[in-house]
Amino acid sequence: MLVVILESDRDYAELAGHLLDQLQGLESVVATTPEQLWQRIRSDPPAAIFADRTLLRGVTGVESVRSMSTAPLVIASPELQEAAALMEAGADYVLPKPYPPAILKATFKAILRRRQAERRGAGRVIEVGPLLVEPSRRSARLDGRRHLLSPREADLLEYLAANSGLVLSRRQIIDEAWGGDPTATAAAVTMCVHRLRRKLEADPRRPQLLCTSRNGGYTLRATSIPPGQLS
Repeated sequence: MLVVILESDRDYAELAGHLLDQLQGLESVVATTPEQLWQRIRSDPPAAIFADRTLLRGVTGVESVRSMSTAPLVIASPELQEAAALMEAGADYVLPKPYPPAILKATFKAILRRRQAERRGAGRVIEVGPLLVEPSRRSARLDGRRHLLSPREADLLEYLAANSGLVLSRRQIIDEAWGGDPTATAAAVTMCVHRLRRKLEADPRRPQLLCTSRNGGYTLRATSIPPGQLS
């Protein structure tokens, strides 16, 4: 599994490469400019991307990556106040920089587990009303349109679809959909839900599929809901 590390600082690039190469199944290469990363994505699409926030140019760079790739995207940022905006734009993980080596390795172990689960579930399709969820393809089909999903979006939607009609808390989503990822937060779940609504709902402000319950949990509905019960 190829990971591209976007990093111009030699010490950080060597540290990240050393840590990731210790994980069985991972191979890393370094890009020192965003342009090198774009070229890698076009010519030899990576299975995951680990990028320095400043070098990637923040939210704009995340949006550029997402326009070209659905690979897991991990951002290292010295300014965690921007984490919500980065995740809203499509980042799967935002780590502090400098980052604890154990957290970096745990993050990519979670990515490896997800990839193994995708292979085991290849070809699986979950149908919830008009929505077809294809976890291994990281996509969803609705009203004849196919929507590409980021890894976290795909995992979240698969979990909700497999438990359609049930109200699931943010804690359940982190534990079950995202494997108890230590970097995941309730805010990350909220951002992921917002991104899914923008892709799947006719009016994301008045969701009819991916709804919020009164206690703050989420549910995926096969049919529309009576006004006032969920939002």
